Amino acid sequence: MNEKHYSTRTTWFTLILSFSVLFLYWEESTAGRVTPFTYGAVGDGLVDDSSAVQSALDTGVVIDLAGGTFRISRTMNLVDGGGIQGPGRIIQGFDLTPPSSPISTHAAVSGAGNQVLLQNFQIQKPVANGSYTNGIVLTQGQGMVLKDLDISGYSARYGIHLIEVSNFEISGCHIHDFVMNTTADMIEDSPAGIRITRSQEGIVSGNRVLNIEVGSVGRESISPIRPEYGEQGYQSDCMTLQECSRVIVDGNVCQTTGEGVDLLLSKHCILSNNVISDTWHVGVKMLGVSFSNATDNHISDGYQGIQISYHPGFEAEGSGNTVNGNLIQNIGSPGSFGVPASERDTDGIYGIHIRNHGIAEGCRYNIVSDNVIVDTQTVKTTEEGVRNDGGPTNLVTDNSFTDQLTD
Repeated sequence: MNEKHYSTRTTWFTLILSFSVLFLYWEESTAGRVTPFTYGAVGDGLVDDSSAVQSALDTGVVIDLAGGTFRISRTMNLVDGGGIQGPGRIIQGFDLTPPSSPISTHAAVSGAGNQVLLQNFQIQKPVANGSYTNGIVLTQGQGMVLKDLDISGYSARYGIHLIEVSNFEISGCHIHDFVMNTTADMIEDSPAGIRITRSQEGIVSGNRVLNIEVGSVGRESISPIRPEYGEQGYQSDCMTLQECSRVIVDGNVCQTTGEGVDLLLSKHCILSNNVISDTWHVGVKMLGVSFSNATDNHISDGYQGIQISYHPGFEAEGSGNTVNGNLIQNIGSPGSFGVPASERDTDGIYGIHIRNHGIAEGCRYNIVSDNVIVDTQTVKTTEEGVRNDGGPTNLVTDNSFTDQLTD
């Protein structure tokens, strides 16, 4: 036999065998997996695939979105033990805008139940100013895991909202580019990349939450329920934890927003190793927060670095907290907003502020120690390293404040 022909045949035989093995491997690896294509989805980002995606989810397993862009026209509902894994994409082709009323579960993906997995896919929404819809809303369950998600394009609500859940994880997510610039009530309608409400025993780690922004109209609008606030300013958060307990927030990046992490009325939470920068107001806000720990965070370019505060509306103390080992840099910097901190508020430009709102026992037994506050700007803006309005029960010790350039 001609040696050249033999070599060619051998090569083709090897290739065919390789493709056969690959096909068998693919068939085995996808056996038993459910995809929207199983139920007639097109996956081109144009055709409405809502029915197909929902039919796949109704099987109660973790469905596979690999290899498609799925446009939906209504909320996709999860069941116990189910979920979605990518790396596909969901396009939210529906909305909830004023004058409609907010609905807490209005979202691209929503569910109430246990052991839900959402991993490695995108949710994209065309930005609609003042929109009340959310990316993901999960309620009243435990064992929920949200990992490596990419969520963008929301406005007056949240990329991820967990309500009354426990034993949860949100990690490795990229949540970005929210825009709100409306005269709607910013007290009620302020956006957040991640919001966790009345939940416990969770971890929020390794996420990037960027550009959760409010335009000039929103900043200047007056709240109809709190007109005494005056112009509402930059009411948005990268992360909001409200009335939560035993939640760890570790190793996240929060950048360009109103407040980096807002721990509102929460207890026994830990914030550590987060990088928070370019905030209109406060890097870490601890309003009515007790027995929580903020340690080893890097906070820069905001109106204040960390604020422990009494909550006058709920008569909730800011007490028993520990703030130690944080690096707080260039407080008062205009950042990307281009607005001096002195024009944003009248409370004082402090690295750390213990603020009791005139209530003698509003902030007690807090420990603020071993923090480094430094202003490396050519034009210095930080007025004071640590301001203690809460009285002698607070221990403020071994903090370093310098307004000089450092080596």
